Amino acid sequence: MSRTAQQQRHRHHHRRRATGPRRRFLAVLVLLAGSGLLTLGGSTPAWAADTTQYAGDTTRGLGVAVPFEGLTDQNGNPVPISGAVGVDLVLGSTQQPYLPCQNYNRATGTGDTYVNACQERGSYATYTRFATGQGLMFPHGYFMGDSQPDLVRGGTLNTSWGSRTAGLSFEFYPQLDRDPEFVHSRFYIDAFGHHANGWTYSAWVGRIKLATLNDPGTARVGGRLTDGGHALAKDRVKFLIFGGNAESSNGYPISSFAVFTSSGASTWDSGAMYAGPQRITVTDTATNRECVIDLKGISGRNNTLDLDLSQPGFGASGAVCH
Repeated sequence: MSRTAQQQRHRHHHRRRATGPRRRFLAVLVLLAGSGLLTLGGSTPAWAADTTQYAGDTTRGLGVAVPFEGLTDQNGNPVPISGAVGVDLVLGSTQQPYLPCQNYNRATGTGDTYVNACQERGSYATYTRFATGQGLMFPHGYFMGDSQPDLVRGGTLNTSWGSRTAGLSFEFYPQLDRDPEFVHSRFYIDAFGHHANGWTYSAWVGRIKLATLNDPGTARVGGRLTDGGHALAKDRVKFLIFGGNAESSNGYPISSFAVFTSSGASTWDSGAMYAGPQRITVTDTATNRECVIDLKGISGRNNTLDLDLSQPGFGASGAVCH
């Protein structure tokens, strides 16, 4: 996720990871200890900010571009499932991010000056779906220009987002019925320095191979989930997980994320992730108590983390709670 996650809109399933955007936590940067992984996280949107408050870089030409072609199976063939890739647009800086497409009030229909250019208002700047067996989503790369269609009123909005971009966060969602099987990959770009064909490009990302727990370099974690030994109501607990280490076809670092709620059973399961350090944020929605648990590094499918909401740190050693 960006880590943006949790005010998701369409809740089709307790894991909340269907092929529509399912999250929104708005952005603060978190450095995952020991991993070098930056993730977007936090809970308080910067409502006072607006695109118009951020200066652009006039040397960027038409805007910024990311040489990311899309997703393949493990052998480089077309994807075996359907899904989507959401892209968060970050203005300001990686250290002080503002996400214009998350600045949207559903009740009033108001938000950022250019929120009507967002494919998912209150969520992603763009949200690109793909079908089973589809070829590369972005065969020529991903482009963020200075003008976008007004998706509400029609016409064009001159956002200058291309010149104003500080970062772009890419997040993959698999189709709902295969969701726990596939790693939710993500990567973040915040450097654009190569000028070509009228655009300013980032580092070369290439392609990302979809991975499951049957592939090397993956992990899962889970265990008991109770309150005083008793099972919890469905959706009472929210989970947000970021971490893992992997690389794209061109060696660009990528990681994984997971966002879901408790199922009503007395157990929980992260689903497939990349192996490596993980930061797990667990929120008890009944009390608004939240605990952050850092796992230094896990691999394989047999990792156990038992949680009991009645215990300090929800029963997890080293948890930081508030």
